[in-house]
Amino acid sequence: MATSASPYTGTNGAVLRAAIGYLVGGFATFLAMGMLGLLMRLDHAGILVISPDWFYRLMTLHGAGMVGAVLLAALGGLCAVVSQWVRLSARALWIAFVAYMTGMGLVVVATLLGRFAGGWTVLHPLPFDGRTWSLAAALAVYGGYLFTALGLLIVCVTLLRGTTAACGGLGGALALRYLVSPRSRPQAGLPRPAELIATVIAIDGILAALAGLIYLVPLFAEAAGVVPAVDALFAKNFVLLFGHTMANLSIYVAAGIVYAVLPVYTGRPWRTTWPVVFAWDLIIVLMLVNYSHHLYQDFAQPLGLEILGQLGSYAVGLPSFIVTIVGALALIYGSGLRWAVPSILIVLGLWGWVFGGLGALLDATLPINQVMHNTMWVPAHFHTYYILGAAAFAWAYLYHLLAGLSDVPGGRGARIAAWLYGVGAAGFVIMFFVAGAHSVPRRYAVHLPQWQIYARVAVPFVLLLAAALAWLTVDMLVRLGPAWRRTRVPLA
Repeated sequence: MATSASPYTGTNGAVLRAAIGYLVGGFATFLAMGMLGLLMRLDHAGILVISPDWFYRLMTLHGAGMVGAVLLAALGGLCAVVSQWVRLSARALWIAFVAYMTGMGLVVVATLLGRFAGGWTVLHPLPFDGRTWSLAAALAVYGGYLFTALGLLIVCVTLLRGTTAACGGLGGALALRYLVSPRSRPQAGLPRPAELIATVIAIDGILAALAGLIYLVPLFAEAAGVVPAVDALFAKNFVLLFGHTMANLSIYVAAGIVYAVLPVYTGRPWRTTWPVVFAWDLIIVLMLVNYSHHLYQDFAQPLGLEILGQLGSYAVGLPSFIVTIVGALALIYGSGLRWAVPSILIVLGLWGWVFGGLGALLDATLPINQVMHNTMWVPAHFHTYYILGAAAFAWAYLYHLLAGLSDVPGGRGARIAAWLYGVGAAGFVIMFFVAGAHSVPRRYAVHLPQWQIYARVAVPFVLLLAAALAWLTVDMLVRLGPAWRRTRVPLA
């Protein structure tokens, strides 16, 4: 029996092809960056030792590439979902894809060939003062980020134009009238949850891209000698506003997909209720203000921004947890959930989002942050809500879309692979948390012998995760060709 898919009747096949390109491109990049992650874990375990120079280059590429890969895939999934009701431009999506991948390619060149090893956060002025890389390598990374920001900007503008046109303006797409006065508008007139989420994501994505441009343009000007040195605190605020928001966007874009896919497997609709509207409209602000919890150690940072980061970090968990996760569990409870690869990955993703989110909430608490922020606790929480959150949601939709378009039956083996994905990922990230709780530092190329035990326990779980991904990859490759060809005929 084929995995059931959402109906795409009347959907623009060109848009679906672009969405598949995003999803497959993101998935392939995720696999490549995952191999780099395995190399770093093997190094930390003392099993396969690599030089510090190569470790920091791989760490830089892994961090930047993973954020870019998961966001790209999640954006493709969201575009495919909303294209059922919203008119999107396939040409704009492909232009954005080329810009985005050009940016990622520049980062690959800068790290693997140019030896850039300044970390994905590229904190100024370190990129300009590297001892193992040239200024050209630093500028290549900045150029990569510039093209990535441009690609994100084009996608978000495309989404925003589509949702506002379909919903009668920005207020309609955000359901603002319903938010202020729930009885003033009939339920039938509200945007679907995916349309609402796409609008929210588009607004924050545009602002994040603009923050990236505000950050990058002065740095190019400094490199050209047009302006004097750029203020380091200014640069750090804007690179984190850009980068941290992109990382958060990955999670929330992928979570938005769940609103469209989970009802297919529960047989229950996920309606646009007042709590859903309130939570997602609130995220517009909360997603942008919580980045400053990364600047608690910067005592020159204005106190107001530090307090805002603390409040935002706590508040952003409320709408996501209470509305999305509890809402999903309520949808599942008593529904007779049909277990398939997408539904298994979604359930795993809900667990990972909660577990990783709680780890993030602890790290964003000032007294804990003072002790834990430079330990393995930090990669623990973001690996959890990436691998077992955003990525799980994105791959769930990729499998769901390919299976639905191809009509290729799925077997029991793929469901086993999905569960193994969860076991492997859980064991991997738990060891990060244990290492962080024992004060093992992050971003260290060389690990002392007493630190290596945590990585050694993690390595078998990483290999299990890799095996599960390989299994799912083969299963999806069987469906990719038929699904792609299906988009070239009228969808009915």
